[in-house]
Amino acid sequence: MEYDLLAYDIYAGFGVGKFSHHVVAIKTNDQRIILSEKIAQEEEVIRGVLKKLKEFGRVLAVVDQKGSVGCLLVAIIKDMGIDAGFLTPSDFHTFAKGYTEIKSDAKDAYIIADIAMRFTNRISPIADFEEKAEALRTLTSFREMLVRDNTQAKNRIRNLLVQIHPVFEACIKKEHLEKPAYLHIFKQYGGPYGIRRAGKKRLKAFISKLPYYGKKADSIVEHIFCALSQQTVHLPGAGAREEAIKSLAAALILREREIKEVEEKIKTSYKNFPESIILNSIPGIGNVFGAVILAEVGDISQYKDAGHLAAYGGVAPSKRQSGTTLNRGRKKVKCNRQLRNAFCESAWISVRCDDWSAWFYEKKRTEGKKHRQAILALARHRTDIIYAMLKTGSLYEPKTMTR
Repeated sequence: MEYDLLAYDIYAGFGVGKFSHHVVAIKTNDQRIILSEKIAQEEEVIRGVLKKLKEFGRVLAVVDQKGSVGCLLVAIIKDMGIDAGFLTPSDFHTFAKGYTEIKSDAKDAYIIADIAMRFTNRISPIADFEEKAEALRTLTSFREMLVRDNTQAKNRIRNLLVQIHPVFEACIKKEHLEKPAYLHIFKQYGGPYGIRRAGKKRLKAFISKLPYYGKKADSIVEHIFCALSQQTVHLPGAGAREEAIKSLAAALILREREIKEVEEKIKTSYKNFPESIILNSIPGIGNVFGAVILAEVGDISQYKDAGHLAAYGGVAPSKRQSGTTLNRGRKKVKCNRQLRNAFCESAWISVRCDDWSAWFYEKKRTEGKKHRQAILALARHRTDIIYAMLKTGSLYEPKTMTR
C-alpha cells in the first residue's frame, strides 16, 4: 500500500505522549497550519479533534509511535475511517536536522505533519496486519524482557560465587547455569559452603531425584567437589551471599517456567499467520525468531526493497564519508534492536544446521572477518532471502555452494 501524494486535504502530525499528544494539522492547498493543540490521552478529546479535521476534507494522520502509548490514538483514527501513517524514529531524526528551531512537542508534531505532506512516500501505512501483529509483538517483547532478567540474575549469581569461592565459580561454566540441575542445587544449598556441608552422598541423592539427571549425578558431584577441594579458607560474608544465591536461583527456576509458557503462547499466535510457514522454512528461524521477525517487520509492502528492510533491521553496514576518508562497516545505531537480534541469532543457528550457511560463514572467516562480522554478513544476505520470500509468498529452497 502506498499513499497518493495529492489525495489528502489535511496532513495531521501527532507527537505521541503518555498522558497527552500534540497535534499540528497543515492544509494542503496553502500549506497553512490550521490547528496546533495539546490534547489529552482520552477518547472523547481525540475524537473531537479528529472530527474537526475531517470537516476540511480527507485527512492523513501520522504518528511517531504506533504501539505502546500510541495504541489508543491509532485505534481511534482507524475507527473514524481516517488513514493512519507511521513515521519511523530514524526518518524523523534524519529530517528533523533540517529544522533548526528549539525542540518542543509542538515543533515535533509540526515536523511530522510537514514530512507527511512533502515526503509522503516515507510514511508507512498502518495496515490491518499491524493491528493483528500487535499482540504477537507484545508477547515477543515480554519474552525478551524475561530473558534479559534471566541473564542479569545469572550474572549476579556468578558475581556472588566469585566472592565466595573463585575456583568454584571458574568451574561453573556459562552453560551450567542453563541446566536445571545446577539451578536446583543452588536453590537447595546456596553455594560452595552449603554444598560442602551437605556432603557428596546427600548431594548425589538430591540430583538423582531430578528429572533426566539420575545417570549424571556421579559426574556432577565429582565435578563440584573437585573444585571445592581447592579452597579451605572461609571468606567473610559467605553466608549472606549464599542466601542471596538461593533466592536468585529460585526466581530463575520460576522465570524459566514462565518463559516456556510465553513461548507456547507465541507459537499459538504465530501459527495463525500464513507467513509463519514461509519463515519457518528458512534454516535457523523457529517459532520464536520467526514471531519476532514477523511482528517487527510488519507489512512487507512498506519496504521499498531488501536494503530498506536490512537497514531497519540493523544488518546493513553503514557508510560515512568525509572528503577522501571513507568509513565502512560501522555499527548501525538507529535500528530495530529486537529485529537485529533475531536476524543475527537465527543466522548463527543456521550455521550449525544448514550446509550453505556454514559454507558462507567459513568463507567470510577465511577472508579475515571476525565472528561477529561474518554473522552480520550472513544475516544481511539472509535478509534478501526473507524479503523476497515474504514478497512473493514462496518457500525456502536450499542453496548450493559456489566458489
